[in-house]
Amino acid sequence: MNIGKSIVLSAILLGNMSINASENLDLISVESSTIGINEDKKTEVSSSSIINEEKIETVGINNINDVLKTIPGTTISTRTGEMAQIHFRGVGQQQFMGENSGVAIIVDGVPVRQQAGGIRLNLKDIETIKVIKGSASYLYGDTALAGALIITTKKPKDKNSIDLEATLGSHNYRDYLLSLYKSNDSVAFALNGSQRTSDGYWVDSELWTKSINGKLMYFLDDTSDVSFTADITNKYDQAGSRSVTAGVSEAQSNPKGDGDSYSKDNYIDLDKFTLSYNKSFENDTNLLISTYFYKDFYKKTSNPQDSDSNSATPDVYTHYSEQNLSQSGIKAEYTINDDKFASLLGLEFGKREYENKDDTIENYTAYDRRKRANVNYYDGESTLSSDEETIVGLYTEFKYNFTPKLTTTFNIRYDYQDKELNTKERDFDGTVWSNTNSSKEKTFRNFSYRLGSTYKLNDNNSIFASYSTAFETPDVEDIESNENIKEQTSRNYELGLRGNKDIFTYETSVYQLDNRNIIGPEGGTYSFGDTTDNAGDTRSRGLELSLKSDAQKTVSFDFAYTYLHTSYTRYNTFKHTYQDRSTHNFDIVGNTIPRTSKHTVDLFLNYRATQKLTLISEIYAKSSYYADETNIVKMPGYGILNLQARYKTKMKKNNLEFFVKANNVFDKQYYRAAYLHRDKRGDVGVDSEDVSIVVDPGREYYAGLKYSF
Repeated sequence: MNIGKSIVLSAILLGNMSINASENLDLISVESSTIGINEDKKTEVSSSSIINEEKIETVGINNINDVLKTIPGTTISTRTGEMAQIHFRGVGQQQFMGENSGVAIIVDGVPVRQQAGGIRLNLKDIETIKVIKGSASYLYGDTALAGALIITTKKPKDKNSIDLEATLGSHNYRDYLLSLYKSNDSVAFALNGSQRTSDGYWVDSELWTKSINGKLMYFLDDTSDVSFTADITNKYDQAGSRSVTAGVSEAQSNPKGDGDSYSKDNYIDLDKFTLSYNKSFENDTNLLISTYFYKDFYKKTSNPQDSDSNSATPDVYTHYSEQNLSQSGIKAEYTINDDKFASLLGLEFGKREYENKDDTIENYTAYDRRKRANVNYYDGESTLSSDEETIVGLYTEFKYNFTPKLTTTFNIRYDYQDKELNTKERDFDGTVWSNTNSSKEKTFRNFSYRLGSTYKLNDNNSIFASYSTAFETPDVEDIESNENIKEQTSRNYELGLRGNKDIFTYETSVYQLDNRNIIGPEGGTYSFGDTTDNAGDTRSRGLELSLKSDAQKTVSFDFAYTYLHTSYTRYNTFKHTYQDRSTHNFDIVGNTIPRTSKHTVDLFLNYRATQKLTLISEIYAKSSYYADETNIVKMPGYGILNLQARYKTKMKKNNLEFFVKANNVFDKQYYRAAYLHRDKRGDVGVDSEDVSIVVDPGREYYAGLKYSF
């Protein structure tokens, strides 16, 4: 048994031996995957963080990473635009080509699978965010290798107002929101319309988002209600979040890039509909049934080529593609909460269909690294793949309060997944057109679980410990290339302490997360001609610390610190592909996982200068990190300062709020993201001049107002 598991299981067992049945018991509750966020963390056995609406508003959420970086243990791979790939505890950081990041995304209790491993949401509709870190398939099923991001959208209950918001900023940033809330004893509804536009800092980085969404709640009686939610969002991203420079020298001289992104003119349509029934019974029991339908549609042009063969910048995009992702299903959860025993029984059934169409729209010739030869491509060639997935999940949680000091939690979940891929290809060999069809199907069955305890040291402080498991099944495209590929799994061991002192609340934990049987090409994320397999294992060890003081005080703070040590514990073969089309093998066992900093700090300081005026400063800093698995090139760390002032007043008895904000006050140039995957210069070697870099825009200004009446 390894050290991490020994420590955690010992803590759980020692806690269970410390039973004192003579004291009175408080009401305990289970950790539901569907029912609204519970901010009482006294009996939570895993590390978790909650971001409420006020915090989201204070941070100023232009991108989901703006607010998630305030949580220890999170790493968000941001490029340009609004898409972000979210990682917890270093899991998935070795990948950057659109793979799943090991984080389950849950919106209003519904699992959401996003195209290309990223997350695109209507940011203006978020009310609260909860982050659960560690292996979390015990409640959230597939993809929760490192945790879950649980988003609750705004509810109209007990609100009667019209809100107008407007924000202006650098790079012609414009953001407008109109919200209408109305409620009475029988009905409550909300209707929101928003529009966001920006020219962007980088070359060809224009983007816009238009959204309309609403929520209707009908109260059947004092104990039950029915709610319907609809969200229709359209997005445009000119360069597809891929504006990069080639090497550190170009990052200095041309930080905005050349505009030769792999894709352009990305259009995204996101439609979301949910219908829920919620019923509370006597004795603190509850039933919630939710049905959902999500439809995401993406279209873009991609694959730039040099059509006139003059070795200049690519001048034509040769492919047009469409991805159509639809998700539908139903979830039901029944909970019992009592002073000694709490339980949850959940059932989830879902269907997921992903259709990917790729058409060649220009004739061209290019080197195919899979075939290791020049290949001719012809206008009219196409590939149509249809990925269908059926999901059934049955899960339960039991929480038993032995004494007012000791609570033990046990979760177990069973998942059934059937995946089927059908592919149609139309090819031309220069003389004859041909059509080929293929299909592949595979079924996966997985159990995942969690065991943990909390022990109340005194009225204000408690210790918690847990051991949990998770899994991620391979995509059907991976199954097509390798029938023997297995699930990727993780194991998380955690020991922590939470509570409150005179001036702040805190949570700190140490953990070990073992990620096994990584799904990917054997030669590395960007290798070609290699079979997708269970390429290796990784291990993350770390310490996370969160300190928060009372935001209502004259001076308050919010502090998050992460220490993260990651490494490869096994890897089959890792290769770098050089410009001369040869490959070089590397032994990366013991190396640090790329794009993971050992130290990350985020500190908010708030000063209430008057009852109306609040001054806010944020210091965010990361230590250095490696650009790829070989650990050849290390990228520098950085620290930035953000400043903000918010002023709240009344206008004709209505709420009026102004704010001004400056990000990166000292205009420090740093790299948002850095990826090293091949020898770009063709000198048969890799160094810092071969790194693909997204440079941060530097100092930016924003100003806005919100008026409620």
